[in-house]
Amino acid sequence: MRLFALLAGALLLAGCFAEPRDTPPLVVAARDGNAAAVHEIVKSGADPNAEYGGLNWTPLMHAIDKNQIGSVEALLDSGADVNRTGEYETEPRTKQRGVTPLMMAAGYGYTPIVELLLRRGADPARADGDGNRALDYALTGTLYRITLFECQDSTVRALIAAHAPLGISSDSRRWASIKRCNALALLR
Repeated sequence: MRLFALLAGALLLAGCFAEPRDTPPLVVAARDGNAAAVHEIVKSGADPNAEYGGLNWTPLMHAIDKNQIGSVEALLDSGADVNRTGEYETEPRTKQRGVTPLMMAAGYGYTPIVELLLRRGADPARADGDGNRALDYALTGTLYRITLFECQDSTVRALIAAHAPLGISSDSRRWASIKRCNALALLR
């Protein structure tokens, strides 16, 4: 009986992390890092800017979430909008508006993806609905992939090198100070 309960629990837990059956093939390919499939699926008519899932992410954002730089590059080559924002509810009646792929990659600390997005025209000056920019996300981290207690110093340097506006929110400055991030000294 105990083995049955353990097996049932494992199956239930595995189901929590599985892709839903109706996940579009482009999102699956983007998340899996299958750049060749991304190109083929878009060629056959899939929209590289379509939103999918509870967070209304584009395939580009799904690729960034899984740190799939090959998929990011394939999506950009296939017409994905480098500055397309996602809008989703963070809690009932609260919308998070205007998060760009660059903000997401910066919050995760994925410096190579940040650099790629910047080379492809991502706007480091763009602000979300709360006035935060990619530099704020790099300093504070993000809840999507828990980086709130990590310093993304190399990502901050990459954004500064791309002439990101240095005006950051007091919350970002405070949070980076609490974490003792070295990159904070670059903003003085």
